[in-house]
Amino acid sequence: MIKKIFTVLAIVLVFAPSIFAQWTYEGAWPDTSYKNGTHGIAVDPDGKVWTSSYYQDNWVSPNEDTILTSPIFVFNADGTAADFSPIYTVATGGGFVLDTLNGRCRGMGVDKDGNILYVQSGTRKMFKIDYKTGEGLARHDFGDELGSDPTAPSVASDGTIFVGPVVGNGNTSAKIAMYTNDFTLIGDAVVGPPNIARTMEVSADGLTIYWTTFTGAKGMYIYKRDNALSDFALVDSALIGMSIESSAWNPATGLLWVSNDARGDSIYGNLTWYGYDTAIGTFADSFAMPVTGQPDEFPRGLDFSPDGSIAYVGLFGTAFNKIYKFVNTTVDVKEIGNKIPNNFELSQNYPNPFNPTTVINFSIPSSSNVTLKVYDMLGREVASLLNETKAAGSYAVSFDASQLSSGTYVYTLTAGNFVSSKKMMLIK
Repeated sequence: MIKKIFTVLAIVLVFAPSIFAQWTYEGAWPDTSYKNGTHGIAVDPDGKVWTSSYYQDNWVSPNEDTILTSPIFVFNADGTAADFSPIYTVATGGGFVLDTLNGRCRGMGVDKDGNILYVQSGTRKMFKIDYKTGEGLARHDFGDELGSDPTAPSVASDGTIFVGPVVGNGNTSAKIAMYTNDFTLIGDAVVGPPNIARTMEVSADGLTIYWTTFTGAKGMYIYKRDNALSDFALVDSALIGMSIESSAWNPATGLLWVSNDARGDSIYGNLTWYGYDTAIGTFADSFAMPVTGQPDEFPRGLDFSPDGSIAYVGLFGTAFNKIYKFVNTTVDVKEIGNKIPNNFELSQNYPNPFNPTTVINFSIPSSSNVTLKVYDMLGREVASLLNETKAAGSYAVSFDASQLSSGTYVYTLTAGNFVSSKKMMLIK
């Protein structure tokens, strides 16, 4: 019987006691003019952000033909366009085979050398593109190898590329396939994976597959094998009830990040991304869009900067921009005094008003899972300062609001059944 792991709101974190990661929402990226339909994001070793849409646009070719394409856009880390962006065609086979990107983007990834993997539906192809020059390196025609359109690819440290079928649903024709770094088919890893998926991940050693789905008994299904010559078997499931359409490994922390949207169970936040510790099976971090989600806004792109400090998320739909940026800083959490307090208490921040840093003190009389979050006056979460189990005691949390605009904010402490909120004013 497959073990089912149901994650509840009480989340145990694994950071050192005095430090917590604070993800700060920085808004639409690179600007608010870039909208609609993201279906893949990949960040290369130079920090350039590659992305493409499921939707197609008219492109006038050098021969003056008007062709529907899903071009690849490439942005430098500062938000400016790369010299070779956008990419409408990819030449492979020594430059003798020229493909127009006239399919629909189904996902993107990064190979072991940092080059970009781009998969498309329609003609069901996978391309490898040199991340330094934007030139094509290889092409693979999937044909019926997957039994469906391809999911976003995932890559093991030895270069093995894993690609799954969008429509699994237990069909024997649906297969997660493995390819060498030069796109030679190795064979099938899994036949008949469940449900429908947009993305999947593989462990660095290539021995564990995390099949992430958003239909049926949605969630994450875990396949393992003993070594590179043995078969994969379904051994576990996790996050059942979460609607997962994007995923990525954070290169700094090793956490597996997954997204949830409005179709997920109510214990998970809409348009929220969770950092999952696969070693112990718990959430270790999270961040959320500080806006009310629209029903057609689904997260279909996620990747991190090379140092893991920046998250780029992509939304599929019409209400929001294509890409949003979150920046990770550390939050200093210090225990103050050595007495056990008698009551739960949240103190007024000091100084207040402040610019741009302030300290928030709180006390808890018993060990509790503690969250400390900051909201704007519209109720949108703008920072998650703390989300971990703390021992009984008094604590001081430093908050850096340098990325926020001047105004009044509300900070809320939740510890067990205790909830308290106070206002603070940022003046720049």
